Amino acid sequence: MKIGKRYGRIAALGAAAALLAGCGGADEPAGKALNGKQVQAVLPDETALPGWKVGRRDEAEPLPRVSRAQLCGSPDDKKTACDGLRFYSQGHYTSPDERYSVIVSVFAAEDTDGAQPAYDFLWKRVLDSAAKPQKIDSGVLGDEHDAFRTDYGRTGGPAAQIQVRVGATVLQITGEAGPDDELDADAIVDLASVVTERAEQAGRGSTPSAALGD
Repeated sequence: MKIGKRYGRIAALGAAAALLAGCGGADEPAGKALNGKQVQAVLPDETALPGWKVGRRDEAEPLPRVSRAQLCGSPDDKKTACDGLRFYSQGHYTSPDERYSVIVSVFAAEDTDGAQPAYDFLWKRVLDSAAKPQKIDSGVLGDEHDAFRTDYGRTGGPAAQIQVRVGATVLQITGEAGPDDELDADAIVDLASVVTERAEQAGRGSTPSAALGD
């Protein structure tokens, strides 16, 4: 089993919405590379997550070489597994009962060949830092995915991590609760399903519209 953790904004990598009108059909491939506006549109808004508190939805930022190197923990003059990544954005959410938070990170590569090594590296980094992870059933998500939960997250309580690849896009969905709170792993999976579908819609050139309850 491969296993997960979250990564912060580009400014903190060393230490740690414009919706698009489209005409793509549901039967078209969803693996196209996303531009910055599409990356940001993948992040769910209040309409997509009824009942959830939607916090910051950061504008998508380009990933220059130095940021890709920091993300992969390598000198900026060396080739890294993150070299194929081009854009990054992150959204912050709070569960309806306010007992846990979720961070959604979207990494867009130039193509599938650029996304695959980044996916493998990021998940290995998550696995190496996970404490007693337990695999969770997350159904079928994207072209590939991994998922686990643990009782020992970074905030001192339970946490869950799901990582998904949709063509040239890598998604990370991280749920974290405090030491005295509970985490609904099924709700994290549901949210991951929404984010995955929105990435698939964007990859087909359509406006991301998937929402909880669809």
